[in-house]
Amino acid sequence: MQSRLIIRSDSSAMREVDGFVTTFVRDHGMAPDEASRTLILLEELITNLVKYGYPDRPECGRAEIVLALDGSRLVIEFIDDGCEFDPLAGPPPNLEAPLETRTPGGLGLHILRSLTDEARYERRNGNNVIRLSRTVAPPKRP
Repeated sequence: MQSRLIIRSDSSAMREVDGFVTTFVRDHGMAPDEASRTLILLEELITNLVKYGYPDRPECGRAEIVLALDGSRLVIEFIDDGCEFDPLAGPPPNLEAPLETRTPGGLGLHILRSLTDEARYERRNGNNVIRLSRTVAPPKRP
Protein backbone atom coordinates (compact mmCIF):
# COMPACT_ATOMS: atom_id res chain seq x y z
CA MET A 1 0.00 0.00 0.00
CA GLN A 2 1.98 2.96 -1.30
CA SER A 3 1.11 6.40 -2.65
CA ARG A 4 3.35 9.00 -4.32
CA LEU A 5 3.09 12.72 -4.82
CA ILE A 6 5.52 15.02 -6.64
CA ILE A 7 5.37 18.69 -5.65
CA ARG A 8 7.09 21.93 -6.50
CA SER A 9 9.23 23.06 -3.57
CA ASP A 10 7.43 26.30 -2.89
CA SER A 11 5.18 27.89 -0.30
CA SER A 12 2.00 26.59 -1.95
CA ALA A 13 2.98 22.91 -1.69
CA MET A 14 1.20 22.25 1.60
CA ARG A 15 -2.25 22.68 0.06
CA GLU A 16 -1.57 19.78 -2.28
CA VAL A 17 0.17 17.75 0.44
CA ASP A 18 -2.77 18.21 2.81
CA GLY A 19 -5.20 16.60 0.35
CA PHE A 20 -2.74 13.82 -0.48
CA VAL A 21 -2.20 12.87 3.18
CA THR A 22 -5.87 13.17 4.10
CA THR A 23 -6.84 10.88 1.23
CA PHE A 24 -4.13 8.34 2.12
CA VAL A 25 -5.22 8.21 5.76
CA ARG A 26 -8.90 7.87 4.84
CA ASP A 27 -8.32 5.26 2.11
CA HIS A 28 -6.24 3.12 4.46
CA GLY A 29 -8.68 3.29 7.37
CA MET A 30 -6.23 5.07 9.65
CA ALA A 31 -7.24 7.23 12.61
CA PRO A 32 -7.75 10.88 11.53
CA ASP A 33 -5.08 12.13 13.98
CA GLU A 34 -2.49 10.24 11.91
CA ALA A 35 -3.06 12.79 9.16
CA SER A 36 -2.21 15.61 11.57
CA ARG A 37 1.03 13.96 12.72
CA THR A 38 2.07 13.21 9.16
CA LEU A 39 1.30 16.76 8.03
CA ILE A 40 3.40 18.22 10.86
CA LEU A 41 6.38 16.14 9.73
CA LEU A 42 5.96 17.01 6.06
CA GLU A 43 5.40 20.70 6.74
CA GLU A 44 8.68 20.82 8.66
CA LEU A 45 10.56 19.12 5.81
CA ILE A 46 8.96 21.30 3.12
CA THR A 47 9.50 24.53 5.06
CA ASN A 48 13.20 23.76 5.54
CA LEU A 49 13.58 22.81 1.89
CA VAL A 50 11.94 26.03 0.68
CA LYS A 51 14.00 28.18 3.08
CA TYR A 52 17.41 26.52 2.79
CA GLY A 53 17.42 23.94 -0.01
CA TYR A 54 18.25 26.20 -2.93
CA PRO A 55 20.78 28.81 -1.83
CA ASP A 56 22.45 29.05 -5.25
CA ARG A 57 19.42 29.16 -7.51
CA PRO A 58 16.38 31.43 -7.56
CA GLU A 59 13.87 28.90 -8.86
CA CYS A 60 12.24 26.29 -6.68
CA GLY A 61 12.91 22.62 -7.12
CA ARG A 62 10.82 19.56 -6.61
CA ALA A 63 10.21 16.95 -3.98
CA GLU A 64 8.59 13.55 -3.96
CA ILE A 65 6.60 12.22 -1.02
CA VAL A 66 6.00 8.50 -0.67
CA LEU A 67 3.62 7.18 1.96
CA ALA A 68 3.48 3.46 2.63
CA LEU A 69 1.54 1.45 5.17
CA ASP A 70 2.65 -2.05 6.07
CA GLY A 71 0.36 -3.37 8.78
CA SER A 72 0.84 -0.95 11.66
CA ARG A 73 4.01 0.65 10.25
CA LEU A 74 3.72 3.99 8.43
CA VAL A 75 6.74 4.91 6.33
CA ILE A 76 7.22 8.42 4.97
CA GLU A 77 9.92 8.99 2.39
CA PHE A 78 10.75 12.56 1.42
CA ILE A 79 13.04 12.95 -1.59
CA ASP A 80 14.19 16.40 -2.69
CA ASP A 81 16.59 17.93 -5.19
CA GLY A 82 17.91 20.59 -2.82
CA CYS A 83 21.51 21.04 -1.76
CA GLU A 84 22.98 18.19 0.25
CA PHE A 85 21.85 18.43 3.85
CA ASP A 86 21.33 15.85 6.58
CA PRO A 87 18.82 17.35 9.04
CA LEU A 88 19.36 14.41 11.39
CA ALA A 89 23.08 15.10 11.86
CA GLY A 90 22.61 18.04 14.21
CA PRO A 91 22.47 17.63 17.97
CA PRO A 92 19.09 17.81 19.68
CA PRO A 93 18.27 21.22 21.15
CA ASN A 94 18.79 21.78 24.86
CA LEU A 95 15.18 22.34 25.89
CA GLU A 96 16.20 22.80 29.52
CA ALA A 97 18.36 25.87 28.86
CA PRO A 98 16.84 29.34 29.34
CA LEU A 99 15.50 30.77 26.07
CA GLU A 100 17.99 33.64 25.99
CA THR A 101 20.95 31.22 26.08
CA ARG A 102 19.70 28.70 23.50
CA THR A 103 21.23 28.44 20.06
CA PRO A 104 18.57 29.14 17.41
CA GLY A 105 17.33 26.20 15.39
CA GLY A 106 17.01 22.52 16.02
CA LEU A 107 13.36 22.47 17.08
CA GLY A 108 12.28 21.00 13.74
CA LEU A 109 14.70 18.14 14.27
CA HIS A 110 13.24 17.67 17.74
CA ILE A 111 9.75 17.44 16.21
CA LEU A 112 10.91 14.88 13.64
CA ARG A 113 12.49 12.72 16.30
CA SER A 114 9.60 12.98 18.74
CA LEU A 115 6.92 12.01 16.19
CA THR A 116 8.79 9.04 14.68
CA ASP A 117 10.20 5.74 15.83
CA GLU A 118 12.98 5.82 13.26
CA ALA A 119 14.54 8.51 11.06
CA ARG A 120 17.25 8.01 8.46
CA TYR A 121 18.96 10.19 5.88
CA GLU A 122 20.94 9.35 2.77
CA ARG A 123 22.13 11.14 -0.33
CA ARG A 124 20.97 9.12 -3.35
CA ASN A 125 21.44 10.03 -7.02
CA GLY A 126 22.00 13.70 -6.19
CA ASN A 127 18.90 13.88 -3.97
CA ASN A 128 18.31 14.09 -0.24
CA VAL A 129 16.27 11.14 0.98
CA ILE A 130 14.72 11.24 4.44
CA ARG A 131 12.92 8.12 5.58
CA LEU A 132 10.72 8.37 8.64
CA SER A 133 8.69 5.57 10.17
CA ARG A 134 6.42 5.07 13.11
CA THR A 135 3.93 2.60 14.48
CA VAL A 136 0.31 3.61 14.02
CA ALA A 137 -2.93 2.09 15.22
CA PRO A 138 -3.87 -0.83 12.97
CA PRO A 139 -6.11 0.17 10.07
CA LYS A 140 -9.83 -0.20 10.66
CA ARG A 141 -11.37 -3.04 8.71
CA PRO A 142 -14.93 -2.77 7.38
